[in-house]
Amino acid sequence: MKATKTAPIPRTMHYLPGVTLRLTGAAETRVVPRRDQVDAYLPGAIVILWDEQAAWTMMTVWRNACGQAERVFGAWRAAGYTVINRHTSHITIGLQGKQSVEVFARNYLHSRSQCGELAIAVGPLTIVADDREAYDRQVATWREAAAAANAVFNRKRGRARR
Repeated sequence: MKATKTAPIPRTMHYLPGVTLRLTGAAETRVVPRRDQVDAYLPGAIVILWDEQAAWTMMTVWRNACGQAERVFGAWRAAGYTVINRHTSHITIGLQGKQSVEVFARNYLHSRSQCGELAIAVGPLTIVADDREAYDRQVATWREAAAAANAVFNRKRGRARR
């Protein structure tokens, strides 16, 4: 019996792309509740929250980073960026369920903006706040998104959480 050579088994590679948004100042954001999702419009991106857990994850991680924001930013302010006066979305990101969370902080000596930075990664999305105003705006945005998600997803179930 003659040995036969078998073809190599092809390997499948899966990549999870990541997106980073860098924000400074009180950038314009908007939260739009839909029938079965909540859309958060950020400069350069739309984040679609497919369920209440994703919304609560975003709100909780930004709210819990308050202590780090106090230490990182202090009274420093970032230099402004050139901003377009209309929403331009370069990418749409969907979040569903519980996501992995990481928080990174750099003081003013080690940040690009020279006033500190706070980077929060939730799943494939990383949002970098280059100053206290940007951080505060994100906290307010994700608080609003969590409230909208509560209304949208509990309306589907016929109840609302207080």
